[in-house]
Amino acid sequence: MLLPRRSALAIPALVSAVALPRPGASQAGGGTLRIAMSANLRALDPAKTTIGEEFMHSVFVFNGLTRMTEDQAVVPELAESWTYSPDLKTWEFKLRRGVKFHHGREMTADDVIVTYRRILDPATGAASRSNYDMIERMEAPDPYTVIFRLSYAYGGFADILSDRQVKIVPADKLDELATNPIGTGPFVFRSYAPGDRVSYARNPNYWEAGPRFDAVEMRILPEMSVRIAALQAGDLDVVWDLGPENIRALREARNVRVESIPTASWDGAILNNSIAPFNDPRVRRALNLAVAKADVAEAVLFGEGAPTHSPIAPNHPFFASDIPFPARPDVATARRLLREAGHTGNLRVPLVIPVGRPVRERLGVTLQQMARPAGFEFDIQRVPFSRYSAEVAGKAPAYIDGYFARPTIDTSTFPFLHSRGSQNERLWMYNEPRVDAALEAARLTGDLTQQKTHYVAMQRAMVENPPGYIAYAQKFACAYRSAVKDVKTHPMRWFDLRAGFIAS
Repeated sequence: MLLPRRSALAIPALVSAVALPRPGASQAGGGTLRIAMSANLRALDPAKTTIGEEFMHSVFVFNGLTRMTEDQAVVPELAESWTYSPDLKTWEFKLRRGVKFHHGREMTADDVIVTYRRILDPATGAASRSNYDMIERMEAPDPYTVIFRLSYAYGGFADILSDRQVKIVPADKLDELATNPIGTGPFVFRSYAPGDRVSYARNPNYWEAGPRFDAVEMRILPEMSVRIAALQAGDLDVVWDLGPENIRALREARNVRVESIPTASWDGAILNNSIAPFNDPRVRRALNLAVAKADVAEAVLFGEGAPTHSPIAPNHPFFASDIPFPARPDVATARRLLREAGHTGNLRVPLVIPVGRPVRERLGVTLQQMARPAGFEFDIQRVPFSRYSAEVAGKAPAYIDGYFARPTIDTSTFPFLHSRGSQNERLWMYNEPRVDAALEAARLTGDLTQQKTHYVAMQRAMVENPPGYIAYAQKFACAYRSAVKDVKTHPMRWFDLRAGFIAS
């Protein structure tokens, strides 16, 4: 027997996250929305997206089976409904009829199956592959039904189908995804000029009400000061991912609106556990003791965030609130651990920081300064963020990076911290059996109390044997020209543009 989807998700299920005009209503407002971003897109294929600018692109061009709203409820998108078996191992999704890809063909169950087979294929290089390793097989009994058979119970399966890297792609256009991505989303990809802009046009055949904008441009402007000046001059409409140091001044500016919301997005020092000196857990632990996270959060974020032990944000019920953050650096213990690891003098290590990510640049410099009394001498090396993936990730012994919030705690933790996690394999190469066991156990229960027990155990193990230095969970802020209406800041760091317009 298949059960209807959980009632907690059913409340907002048939209502959009924002008030939309009825189909066929006037598209008053129109215009081109100009969004300032900081970095080039390295991937147009949703399965291969890894940075915020790319996630934004995916939301414009594609849809998923489910959608996460601004209040983080999971609602239907390309799947209009779903049911699941009592053991949570069989999930059946009914697809919307009449939804067309941008090239005119109707989306069917075959496209869904091809999409997920592609994500699960290691040859694809999908960043989120390990999130879906519970999928054992898929079936399409008819063109509008997809059945997922899971190898283990997973109560949040419908939730993870809302992630930005699992958008449905056309089975007949896979070879074009890298250069001319085709989806079912509200906007049609038009062109990409690296270093300049990405252009999109309104999808006139979109399957639901909206969008109202005629076009969208993502303008690539690496310098925050240039973005802000253009916004205030009226040459831009939105500054995405506003730096915390700019928030107070812009809140006082004329014709500008700032939104800042809590998220589970985090920044930190990625320490490669397979490369000396950070292959010794005593050195990683020493760095965490040497620099008080509360001091770092205040110095880097100006109050727009909070220290955290892991990718679980402090405002989440699974956060281990009983694990204290030291009020002051424990320099003596940090130096003792370094001596035990064989480093009798100061430990000199290169620390790579990303040019074009000002908050992370500031984090790197702050760590360099605050860790020095404990015996760490970080030599700052600056690399443009556009080259990070190819030149830095998985190669440098230490570098500053960060990751955006995911739709569930499992997808926020398992890929990054489990020894088999697809993100862990390209980050810190972390291998802590207690963390693996906690993550695996949390996946196998739908009981929230048991899940919290496992995730708290994970956080305790991470404090004792940290993979790196996870500094804080930060708020996400965007600045809008006041004429921009009905576009909201999303905690997953994108915008829902379906109802947005520019007022005259």
